[in-house]
Amino acid sequence: MERWLVCRVVLHAYSRRRAFAVVRTWQPLEAGRRVALLLRGADGAVFQAAGTVARSAAGDGRRRVEVRIPWETALSLAAWAGKAVREGGTTVLHSYVAWIRGMSLPPLKLVYKGLVPLRGVFIYKVLDAPPGAYFLEISFGGVPVLVLSKYYRYPRRDKKGGDAGAFAVPRDALRTFFAWGLHELGADYDYVHVSIWKPDASVPQQVRPAEAPL
Repeated sequence: MERWLVCRVVLHAYSRRRAFAVVRTWQPLEAGRRVALLLRGADGAVFQAAGTVARSAAGDGRRRVEVRIPWETALSLAAWAGKAVREGGTTVLHSYVAWIRGMSLPPLKLVYKGLVPLRGVFIYKVLDAPPGAYFLEISFGGVPVLVLSKYYRYPRRDKKGGDAGAFAVPRDALRTFFAWGLHELGADYDYVHVSIWKPDASVPQQVRPAEAPL
């Protein structure tokens, strides 16, 4: 099954023009590596660009990979999304989800599937599973998108007692929700259908994306 990842496209329109696609993934990539990046819009159109990994930073069980893409490609993406590029400044697009060609998913175990409340920057759900890094699979207009998130479990502070659980949703994901019409920024409460997956560390992983052709 084809799944996509949350990303943002950043255009720096200064004298030295540069453009990056920032993808949240689980796999570190070495700087300087050439990769083929697929970017999909809400209308189903898919763009492909060969890019170079500029940086790969770790945090909370996930990686934030920055892929430098051609400036002309970024301009086309902005025009397709209906967003003007700000001269002498930075323009950010949350209109696309991404995949790095050749990158396969790690082994996953399904731990929950159903409706969950989304409030603020948190998705609330108590799991019979330990805290840690999980994949939240959410449908964006019929497109399955994986959001890497950290699960927290803590004691309830009300009369009901027991435990409560929550996932911290990255801001890039929330802004993509908004851009795709899944969730209104600032909305008090929404319900989203989600599949929650736990990476299965017991299965060896061999993940190496294919080198983009030069």
